[in-house]
Amino acid sequence: MGGSAFLGQRAWSTRPKRTLSGVLIGLGVALIGTIAIIQIQIEPVGTTPTLHGWYPPFAVGMTALLTTGSLLLGVWRWPTRPEYSALGLALGIWIGYPALMPNSGYRNPLGYLLVVVVPLLVGYILWVDVWPVIRSDAVDRLAGRVGGLVATMFGVFFLFSAGLFTVNPEQGVNGPTTAFVTTASFANPLVVWPAVEFYLPSIPLAGAMSVGTALLIGTLVGLIGLTVSLMTAVWQRSLELSSSGGILGGLATTGATACCCCGPAVYAVASVFFGVSASPLYWAFIDPASPLGALFFAAAVILLVWSASRFAARLAESDVCHI
Repeated sequence: MGGSAFLGQRAWSTRPKRTLSGVLIGLGVALIGTIAIIQIQIEPVGTTPTLHGWYPPFAVGMTALLTTGSLLLGVWRWPTRPEYSALGLALGIWIGYPALMPNSGYRNPLGYLLVVVVPLLVGYILWVDVWPVIRSDAVDRLAGRVGGLVATMFGVFFLFSAGLFTVNPEQGVNGPTTAFVTTASFANPLVVWPAVEFYLPSIPLAGAMSVGTALLIGTLVGLIGLTVSLMTAVWQRSLELSSSGGILGGLATTGATACCCCGPAVYAVASVFFGVSASPLYWAFIDPASPLGALFFAAAVILLVWSASRFAARLAESDVCHI
């Protein structure tokens, strides 16, 4: 990816498609390698979370920080855009929800409301900030295809990094030996959701998906695809930005994001280098009381929404579109 970006500025400056192809191939190889590591990782056995007692105060502290910051920023910088503050408030409550609700709030209506409200707020912000630029044809077919391809690759990555899909299903006594599709209930994200579970031994492929998880992954994948499309459109027109860290930070944060119910990709990679000593990373995500997964999700949503709005604003300011 780095080599393609370097050559794109030097030898391939007149061939943007070659540069994009090289970057996408590099991204695909990186994702395949990460998924392969995830499939062969060894989950820690017989260990327990050592920082469990710190999870509730940390979650409450992050909730207070994010909600207070959202309100102050909303009043100071965006007084006419209350949806920004509303998104920050919703994500802040999301982080502290398990610690603040009785019995982790697994069946509280507020949990269902949060999981639905966050994608709706994200959609509304994008509708106001980004859709006018999309409608003005500032994003051409090439940029749209690049965004769609990257979103597809990250979608597959999320499914495997969160443990929802696997090509290395566990074998054991009384384990399934024939294909099946059944319904189940999963307590993530935040609350209990109806889910579908399946196993196809001929591939082999096993997996599960709940309604809430589909909303969560769909939100992240949609944000990634849209942001990459806008970034590609900005790059095609050689438009300058004061800083390009938004998209890089958003994608890096999202890459480590996973559902709290299982060990994420970051543990799988760390375990290759550090072995058993990486176990705290696993428990930091697998423990339902841990706010780390929710914190990564909130950071990813904020960074990606900010990046998409920022790229759209840059396209709107240029002479390539008229709004």
